[in-house]
Amino acid sequence: MPRHNDFYDLLNSNNVPNSSQAASVKQTIDGLSKTIFKLQSQLGALEGERHQLRAILSPVRRMPMEILGEIFALVLPDVLDPDGREMLRDLGRVCKSWQNASLLAHHLWSGLQLIRPPEDGAYGRMVSWLNRSGALPKTLQFDGSGCECTFNEEVPCLSTNPELLKLLTTGPSLDHFELLSIHVGCFVNWIDAINSAKKSLSGPCPWDTLRSFRLQCPYQEGREWDEPFVFQYIPFVTSLDVEFPSDLVVGVEGDGDPMVIIPVKLLNQLTTFTIEFDWYGTEIFSLLESCKNLETLTITCASRFNLFDEREPKLLGLAKSRVVLPKVRKFSIGRSETSSILKYLAMPALSDLDLDLEYGSVVDDKFGATLYDFFRASNASESLQALRISNIEVPAADLRHCLSNLPLLKGLTLQWVEFGDKLFETTGENQDLVISPNLPSLEHLELLSLPRTYEYQSELRDFGKAKRYGPCILTVSFQHPTTVGSCSPLHIQALKKAGVLLNLIAF
Repeated sequence: MPRHNDFYDLLNSNNVPNSSQAASVKQTIDGLSKTIFKLQSQLGALEGERHQLRAILSPVRRMPMEILGEIFALVLPDVLDPDGREMLRDLGRVCKSWQNASLLAHHLWSGLQLIRPPEDGAYGRMVSWLNRSGALPKTLQFDGSGCECTFNEEVPCLSTNPELLKLLTTGPSLDHFELLSIHVGCFVNWIDAINSAKKSLSGPCPWDTLRSFRLQCPYQEGREWDEPFVFQYIPFVTSLDVEFPSDLVVGVEGDGDPMVIIPVKLLNQLTTFTIEFDWYGTEIFSLLESCKNLETLTITCASRFNLFDEREPKLLGLAKSRVVLPKVRKFSIGRSETSSILKYLAMPALSDLDLDLEYGSVVDDKFGATLYDFFRASNASESLQALRISNIEVPAADLRHCLSNLPLLKGLTLQWVEFGDKLFETTGENQDLVISPNLPSLEHLELLSLPRTYEYQSELRDFGKAKRYGPCILTVSFQHPTTVGSCSPLHIQALKKAGVLLNLIAF
């Protein structure tokens, strides 16, 4: 191949090469291109080898298996349906280390969700899956939606699937079991089937030793009820979550005309109780009167706004002497259109209250007074630490009145709450300045989904002046769509100096 020196005159001038010189230059260029390609290939191979060697020193290789298992848990649901179980298997197929990490994370295997009846022979696979969770509490969910037995007697009830019954009677010990989206008749069939299966057993089975049970039974079509159904064959759990059709009243024996009776003995030992309350009457209070050991209570009043006739003798009595739940620490009213049940309850140990009130076009103008009286009856000033209110329109003055005597409150969340005016009111000046409501222990205030017209700047300024024992995080967001102006650096600095960290969320 010619050397560059051979082209000295051409490289240092604008002379036109002759045909022989042009051919020689092309030959030289081709040779250089081949050399470059060869060196580039060698460089790519060396870089690939370097990358492989660096992988040996990667911190990921030194990551503890427990951490990797926790990462898997973040991408998987708590209770795995068929898709979730396949995802967990796929994670274990990546490499041996990932497989070991998934097997070491016992909680990944502690829950099964069955969205269709188990097929023949599935019992062994279900037991093998749950056993991988070791001694951890185990959860089983069965979705019975789609069962046609209430409409066609020749169709077998999905709830009486033999493999499912076998798992509940001879399988590993279970902590929590859920029967979801089934008809009332299917639940009756389930009770009959499991009692029949237990006859051949000599001792208690997983169904008998459940700690927690959830029954979602929203359908009643196809069956007429001639006499009450008694929960006498369900295990005496300490956590119960029940939902029945709105026309089936749930109560205790001897009070009114309930169609579903929960034994007083069962209610007495509950520490957690969740119930869908969607019937007209006072039976709910008879249920709660028997729940003296409750620590967590959730009531959903569903679609009814007027649940009670306040002229009823029982309610007249409860208005003077409320149902006292002495051990309840967390109380939630979920997806409800009314808060009137608060008029008849008192919870002296309450530390966490969550009110999700879907009022729609109906506004309860007595909400402020109802909540204030509930706080006073429960002596909330001595115990309440967390309060969440959502989906309600209430005058700012009423809301301030409700919050006026909660010195231990650490967390306050108001979401989709329209109060028409500033929440915090300032009176006096300088040393005599008073901010109402006074919440000295507040650590986190969330004002979420505020109206677009809400004047948040002056609200933030007054909140920053309030006296508190320690720092506080303030989170503010607005209803979409809106354009929220950012606070000036000077304003943010003033809040920070007052111990307030602002988190302003703009959509």
